[in-house]
Amino acid sequence: MDGDAGAQAEKLYTEAVHETPPNRNKLDRLVDLLCDHPRLLYDSFFAKAHEAAGIAVDIWHGTGDMMSDDNLLILTPPALWGWTVMEETVCHAPPQELRETRYPQLAQQFLELAEQTLAHPDTTPGPVVRRTIQALTRFWPEIINACISLKTQSPAWRQLYEAMLQRADSLMQLSEQSDDPALQMHLAKFLETEATIFTAIPQPGGSSRSTLSLDQLPDSHAYISKTALATRGERARQQLLRLLPSSDHMRLCNTSFITATINSIVYLMNLRPQFCDQLLERLINWYVVTNSSEQTMTHLQLVVIGKTLSIALLQLYTRRYMGAYSEVLERALDALNGPEWVRWQEQQARERERRQRQQARQRSQARRQAPDEDPHSTRWVPAPEDGQDELAYQPAPGADAELGAIATLPSSEAAGQKRTAHADDDDDEEKQMMLLEESAKRVKLGEEEKMKKKSAASEEERRQTAVDTDQEMEAEMQVALQSELPFELPSMDEMTTDARQEHVVEAIRRVVSGSERVRKFIEHKRVLHSVDTVSGPRLQTLANGLSTNSKVLEDSMVMLVRLVTNCYIVFFEASRTGGSPAHMGASSQWNKMHECVEGVLQSIIDAPRTQYGLAMIMLYELWMSIVVTDPELARTPEKSDSEYTVLALYLRWCERIFDAIVACSMEAASQQVEKAASAAETADGAAVVPQQQPEHDELLLEFIKDVPYLPLALLSKVEACLKSPSTAALGFVTLERAIEQRPPIFSAGLDILLTYSAHPDRATRVGCIRAVKKHYPNGASAQRISKMASSSFKMGVERATKQSAEMEQKVAAILNQVDDVSMTDDVPMTDEAVEMRKTEAVERKKADAFALRKQGEQAIEAGLVVHMELLLALSTKNMDLLSVVFDAYKDAPLTVQISIRRIITPLVKSMVNAPAKIIPVLTQFPVGAETLAQRMIFLLCSDATRVPARELVQGVLGMCDERNLDGNFMVFLVNGMDREEALKRLPSIVGILDGSDGPRMLVRESFARLTTSSLNRPSVLSPTQLLMGLHDEAVVATGQKAVEAVGVYEAMAKPDGTRVFSTPVFDTALKLLAEQEHVSPLMLQTADAYYRRRGGPAGTVIKLLQKLIERKVWEMDDGMVEVFVQSFRTMLPGTLAL
Repeated sequence: MDGDAGAQAEKLYTEAVHETPPNRNKLDRLVDLLCDHPRLLYDSFFAKAHEAAGIAVDIWHGTGDMMSDDNLLILTPPALWGWTVMEETVCHAPPQELRETRYPQLAQQFLELAEQTLAHPDTTPGPVVRRTIQALTRFWPEIINACISLKTQSPAWRQLYEAMLQRADSLMQLSEQSDDPALQMHLAKFLETEATIFTAIPQPGGSSRSTLSLDQLPDSHAYISKTALATRGERARQQLLRLLPSSDHMRLCNTSFITATINSIVYLMNLRPQFCDQLLERLINWYVVTNSSEQTMTHLQLVVIGKTLSIALLQLYTRRYMGAYSEVLERALDALNGPEWVRWQEQQARERERRQRQQARQRSQARRQAPDEDPHSTRWVPAPEDGQDELAYQPAPGADAELGAIATLPSSEAAGQKRTAHADDDDDEEKQMMLLEESAKRVKLGEEEKMKKKSAASEEERRQTAVDTDQEMEAEMQVALQSELPFELPSMDEMTTDARQEHVVEAIRRVVSGSERVRKFIEHKRVLHSVDTVSGPRLQTLANGLSTNSKVLEDSMVMLVRLVTNCYIVFFEASRTGGSPAHMGASSQWNKMHECVEGVLQSIIDAPRTQYGLAMIMLYELWMSIVVTDPELARTPEKSDSEYTVLALYLRWCERIFDAIVACSMEAASQQVEKAASAAETADGAAVVPQQQPEHDELLLEFIKDVPYLPLALLSKVEACLKSPSTAALGFVTLERAIEQRPPIFSAGLDILLTYSAHPDRATRVGCIRAVKKHYPNGASAQRISKMASSSFKMGVERATKQSAEMEQKVAAILNQVDDVSMTDDVPMTDEAVEMRKTEAVERKKADAFALRKQGEQAIEAGLVVHMELLLALSTKNMDLLSVVFDAYKDAPLTVQISIRRIITPLVKSMVNAPAKIIPVLTQFPVGAETLAQRMIFLLCSDATRVPARELVQGVLGMCDERNLDGNFMVFLVNGMDREEALKRLPSIVGILDGSDGPRMLVRESFARLTTSSLNRPSVLSPTQLLMGLHDEAVVATGQKAVEAVGVYEAMAKPDGTRVFSTPVFDTALKLLAEQEHVSPLMLQTADAYYRRRGGPAGTVIKLLQKLIERKVWEMDDGMVEVFVQSFRTMLPGTLAL
């Protein structure tokens, strides 16, 4: 059964990982299958899971900024699957025979990979980090439970406990430092687990749902300290409470995270009620403080959090074992006053009332069924309910009157005897309850009527206050904007030419007069500013939505702009109906009007954030006048015109407001960065996690989106943000969103982003590259983006080439410098001293040259990275761009080529799981770029334990056949070939040997890959087959290279230190070679070298000589006879007759 399941699991795994991206559904089905057959986890699938997660972590931690969408889609699903399988393996009890052997090894690998993943949480995708935390949270109780229950004191289990203790410390530190709400939700679950299992269960009445607690740990355990674990539990509880955000610590104001943290705290009180007082008091105090502050969270967040907290505490209150803490919970619920708690109390009150009625009916029936009861006996009064104070118990209102009425009844009725038929329906108790209900209803209706009257009076008072305020504001507005003469707009067609011109002049004069009055308002406001800051400003909300302290200033400024627009409309009408238009020169009234109006604009520029709404209204008023007076100009505002037109006025105002907004936004962004840096520097004790980039200001983006017309020239002013590292995020994030939300500025904004994609500051450069990459390669500007990236890269290569030449000249000048060392203080030196001084001078020049070369190479590589990152980022979506790299590489000097090979490494490594994308470009590399192509092949096959993809092997082999390339291109692909292909390519690989160390290392690596088995695949060739392949005719034809290859193979060793070329391999290969029809001299040379260098068995060599004598070696070619004679003289076999 397990065999069938294993085959099915292998099939699912192969199908899932060979899809691009990997098939998540098939991986989930594979997890379910492995859970049904856990034996498969320990056999092979734990290793696959560990490899899948480990490779992804290595790539993410080693490639810098390679978190592209394609890489995440390819690497993340196998990594998540790997963590799921490893979690299922280590969090279930292993078979008994594996408990002390296999299981501790797997758990140790699990913890080591967790350490690698959590070492760099910022460069690892969030789902993988969160999955790691979830697995460790589940594993923590398992390892504690296992260490307690095991009878033996195995060192392996102690190592596991100590390793997990270190991981737990890392998670605690991450919880204290992380600003990611999604990550903190999983860390809160970890803290809840620690706070639960490292605490004793309260006795009696504690919750028993937790299977592990501190009281299960013996006081004297071999390596687990009960006191230390109790301290961890207390620390976890305190940290869980510290996760709740406050006004001083706003890093985690996320609704989902806060509700999850609240649920964890309440669940901890559910499992460990003894901490109810401690946790609940701080939780409620936090909520009260947060709810009273309007700056901490929004109203919607407070509503959701309050409802969550109310429901969770109400559920906790209804638990039977929480009776001892009912008063604490009731106070908390009363403080929250949630609707759930109110409804529950009302329901309980109705239930008590129902029980009281039922008890009254039962007492009434009991009296009617007792005819012998003494009528003068004391009336029975129901006892108070459980928990009610007997002294506080009072009968219902009207009870005394009822007692008096009963005393005056006839004896038969008072004794409860049977009444007449008419009196049977008139039950005393029922009548009393009906009277009480009617009285309660009347009281309730009276209270409701009073509340309605009070509410109506309050509403009327507020309405009257609003009317008075509106009348007062209207009067002030009329006084502020009144003119000497009433202003009316008569029909232009009915006016003469002189009257039209006079009308225009009058309109201009009214604008000038209005601007003077508005300026007085502004000055008056500035004078009263100090008074307002002490007594508090009088804020009013106008009909247009603006708010002001003077109540009329902002509306008067809007009215002033409307006067300006009206002036231009009058001018337009006057020009339309005939007559010469008014002069618009520097000496005209138009110039004076512009000067007056633009002086008023300064109040907006001084406070662009608070006056944003007013600025936008004024710009829209001006733009509407442009649309009315000249629709053609509104459609093409770029054409030149007079500087005193309404368009010129709009452009100047727009530019000045935009400058003020840019400066304001930059100042706010810089202050955020400085505040974050100051907080990081003043943090005490604990290590500080690097802060994320502060959230950018929305003001600049809102202006770009809202303004009616934005001149493209103004967009270049955003470059001021990109020039400073502290405000770079504001610049590129604003441009990224602006070009998406306002298409007319797309081209201009994209040009700016492309320009700064080669900025020296890496944060600025990466932000711009990410923004550009969103519109590539499917956008309309894809060709322009590709061209810009290629031009930037070529420019970087040209600069690097120039720097390389200058560096070589400086190095040569240092090495060629001539030093006079024959004299010391004008005293001649001996020949020996002169030679020593010469040697020291040469060594000093070499050291200086080396330092200069190293410094120059670093500068060259840094410059290339700046100009190359955009091209490499775009190449993840369009691999054809790598052809630009190949073309520039072939003509670059060696120093530049080395830098390009280093820079391109992360990109190529990210293609390991999908090499099909890069093969078309790789196989078409130009002549002169061979070393770059070989480097890329090596990076794709750098992991010798992985079998290279079949499409990669076929593509490279086809390229080698087509272009007649040497074995350097095949060295790292051999473990992806089959046996026939490997033997066929062996002569090419041997052919790269030239007696130097470099080719020897490559051939040795190739032989190692051929003879080493990989995961779920045997080796391509056995050691014997490889030795025989080296004696094939095609290999022997390489001459001395074949002898060198055999020497390389003979010196190889396995990881454990044993020789690959062992005696059994030697014996078997020589026997098979001696039986072949053609025997090469290399066979005897191999045997002779093995005998002389390694002290091999002489018997095998003698048998080989005997075999050759039998085959009449003297009839073979001269080379064979010569080697035979040399070997015969070396062995001197006395038993052979020749």
